[in-house]
Amino acid sequence: MSRLPETEAVQVDVKAFTRNAGIMATGTIVSRLTGFLRYASLAYVLGLTLQFGKTNLPSTYSLANSLPNMIFDLIIGGVLSSLFIPVFVEYLSSKGEKEAWFVASAVTNISLILLGAVTVLGIFISPLIIRLMTVFGSYSSGDVTTQVVRDQASFFLRFFMPQIIFYGLAAIFTGLLNSHKHFTVPAFAPTVNNLAVVATVIIFHFLPGPRDNNLHLAVLGVGTTVGVALQALVQIPPLIKRGVRYTLTLALRHPAVRKIGRLAIPLLGYILLWQISTWFVFALAIKKDGGVPSYQYAQMFFQLPYGIFAVSVITALFPTLSEQAAFRHMDEYKRTLSLGIRATALVIVPAFVGYVLLAQPIIRLLLQHGFFKAGDTDVLTSVLLFFSLGLVPYSIDMLLTKGFYALQDTRTPMIINCFVVAVNIGANYLFFRLMGIKGLALGFSTAYLFSMALDWTVLRKRIGGMGGRRIADSFLRIALSAGLMALLVFGVSWALDRSAATGIGMDLLRVFLPLLLGGAVYFVAASALKTPEMQMVRSLATSVRARLKDAGRARNRG
Repeated sequence: MSRLPETEAVQVDVKAFTRNAGIMATGTIVSRLTGFLRYASLAYVLGLTLQFGKTNLPSTYSLANSLPNMIFDLIIGGVLSSLFIPVFVEYLSSKGEKEAWFVASAVTNISLILLGAVTVLGIFISPLIIRLMTVFGSYSSGDVTTQVVRDQASFFLRFFMPQIIFYGLAAIFTGLLNSHKHFTVPAFAPTVNNLAVVATVIIFHFLPGPRDNNLHLAVLGVGTTVGVALQALVQIPPLIKRGVRYTLTLALRHPAVRKIGRLAIPLLGYILLWQISTWFVFALAIKKDGGVPSYQYAQMFFQLPYGIFAVSVITALFPTLSEQAAFRHMDEYKRTLSLGIRATALVIVPAFVGYVLLAQPIIRLLLQHGFFKAGDTDVLTSVLLFFSLGLVPYSIDMLLTKGFYALQDTRTPMIINCFVVAVNIGANYLFFRLMGIKGLALGFSTAYLFSMALDWTVLRKRIGGMGGRRIADSFLRIALSAGLMALLVFGVSWALDRSAATGIGMDLLRVFLPLLLGGAVYFVAASALKTPEMQMVRSLATSVRARLKDAGRARNRG
């Protein structure tokens, strides 16, 4: 494995990367914080389980609300997020703005027609969709039977199906803005969605009558869908500012449209396989009280560090990777990919350490209020612990998969995914039988460890070395720093747990004191070990701080 040389061009790429990743990280921090507020408010009024919340709303709401995203991804979501940007960038670079916008218009119109038809159909067949999701039955207790769960989830799904259209618009608008190296509004757009749901929960909380009557269900259904709509619509003004040129056309025979369609076939196979795997997870999870929401809430915690750091890296690098691949600048492509892998590992590993050692106090502090009881905390903690094992492999694997898409290769990920899904389904079934819901989390982590290893092997064989020695050297320094962090976090947590003090102040101390001290030790150790990516992280942190200050000044002026 050869060492990749540094060049002046790479330094310029790093500066652009840290600027764009800084924008993404800032927006994602805000959106993830409001996302926590969203989930905390839902946990407060719904709880996690029937046992403690005294209603089956957590399971039916979570199940129904997951389906529009699944259906969107299955129909066209992966095509828009993974193929649209490379083709649009290619036309923007080689054919000019006018032709690129024409292609964007055609893709938008085709997508809206397809998604609109699926939405209408989904509203009419909601009971059939829910029956498919509960084919193995569901948790039953007293008056709550499988049919009660199905009826309530079907009621929710009719309100949620229009989300599919707005997910499509949001994906298209985000792709167009990112292709023009504009990351700010797309990064902050989910915040609007989260705040809309929080407002909905407040209305829900103060409505008279039982929490599971039709009025309460309708308010949750409408408010949740309005949030997704706002996430898409807030991106229209910056598009107009950048001179969007919309044309009422389908252009089915246009070379770019046909190219996307041709590349989409194996990608849709890839997505179909994963959706089968996802269906299998939910069909098993609904058999346990609180299974679906505990799986989703644990994924929410799991997605926090991934969304702030890894997604920022991936989103900032993907247009650059696509451009380098389009012009066949493969040495630069490999340097960029290596840079992304190392940067992702450096910022994700401390999150892994934090979750393994502090999952329970984090969940207790953030969610254990209202109808979310101590028993719910214990359930969710066990699921999050096994999810956290897949945090690093998942983050790196997402970047490697985008590396294939930047090469406009969708066939290879689909073939790899056949093996990964087989591992995922087998692991989920085995671990669920042995461990319950936390076994599904372990199955997830196992599948993505396998997927990362396979993607890495195949991509390296195709493009050559990605600076393996340099990556291994960085990983060793990161592991040593993480070990020191773990020792300190464990020691501080052990000392605090010996105290008999209780209350919100002690809960805050049990979370933030170990995290702050451990995080400081981690980054000091990484600096002392001369971990090369530390300079990049410092630049990223500086960019985030500057943008947060700018946002604060703008708010004060307002």
